[in-house]
Amino acid sequence: MNSENLHNHFINNKKDWEDYHKISEANEESFPTEEIPRNRIIEYLENLQGNKCKDIVDLGCGFAEINEHFVNNRRFNFTNFDHVSAKENIISKDIMNTGLEDYSQNICIMSLAMWGSNCKDYISECYRILDIGGTLLIIEPYKRWYNEELSENKLEKLLIENGFTIIKKEEKKFVFIEARK
Repeated sequence: MNSENLHNHFINNKKDWEDYHKISEANEESFPTEEIPRNRIIEYLENLQGNKCKDIVDLGCGFAEINEHFVNNRRFNFTNFDHVSAKENIISKDIMNTGLEDYSQNICIMSLAMWGSNCKDYISECYRILDIGGTLLIIEPYKRWYNEELSENKLEKLLIENGFTIIKKEEKKFVFIEARK
């Protein structure tokens, strides 16, 4: 499904969204703590240098656990989006079109958020809303994005084709990419 259809499905079938998150949570029990995608993002943000407040958008935030981890940290100002608003600090929206201003964000997070068949639109939206020099952090299942026949990471290729520079890439069970606009 494209993201618009997916969004409408989850709005009309919230139980499906909740079931996905229950399955995902159960799967995480078998992962080492440091390999849980949101924990990898949290580690990255904890190690970020400087005191200047950064505007962060978490696209496909789930229950906004990354935001919750930094709730008392004044270095980060979070905006959270997902198909379903499970908490007050989450905006229910198709992440293909956030409505945020151009160049308004310092960091964009997409952790296991590339669901729709129109993933390129998500990347374009990140590029649009990130400030010059802004950082995109993506974590996705490695197997989904690695093309064995061509020996290439399709996600990395998609980012480069859409104007991003790859700063760091780690390929394990999940591929973690830090990209810069």
